[in-house]
Order: sequence, then C-alpha cells, then structure tokens
Amino acid sequence: MALSKMGLKNVIGVELIESLPLVSRANPHNLLFFDRAFDVTFTVHLMAARYPLRNAEEMEKTVRKGEVCVVVVDECGEEEVNEIVRLFRKYRLLSSFDFTLNGMR
Repeated sequence: MALSKMGLKNVIGVELIESLPLVSRANPHNLLFFDRAFDVTFTVHLMAARYPLRNAEEMEKTVRKGEVCVVVVDECGEEEVNEIVRLFRKYRLLSSFDFTLNGMR
C-alpha cells in the first residue's frame, strides 16, 4: 500500500469489498475499531458514499484527539468544500489544496 511505502506503520485499509492482503472488508459506516485507534484517517470520494455523514462520524470517532482526518475529493468548488467541512462536527478544516493524483487532476 502506498501509505506504508511512505513510512506509515500499521496501515489498515477497509472497503465494502475485500481485497486482501491490503484491504479488509468492513462497513465504513460502522467501523469495528476502538475509539481513537488511529493517528490518521483517510478517505477518497466521501461524498459518493451512501451515508457521507456517517462516514465522517466514524472517521472522527476512530482518529486520536488532535490528529488528522484526510479527505480526498475530485475537483470541486468552495460550495462543495463547505459541504464536506459541515460533515465534520469535531474537527475543523486546516487546509485545502489542489494536487495531481496518478496523472489526473
């Protein structure tokens, strides 16, 4: 997994469809991890989730206090960014920026 190659330890990937050994099957709306289990939570396409608010709540629940929730989305405007920010009730937006992933904008 790319995150482990970056030096992060104990990286766990979850998705509705299992893809071992990198990704375990889990419901992103109801993660089976202890509260504050992770230093970082990371999601791609949050707004495409069936229940984006529930996903955001699970991210906040499982990340340690004072640590980081990372949300990657397709290109979007200020209105969409604000919609995502509103999903996170315990955390605030630190920054947002454009970047290229896999040769795509």
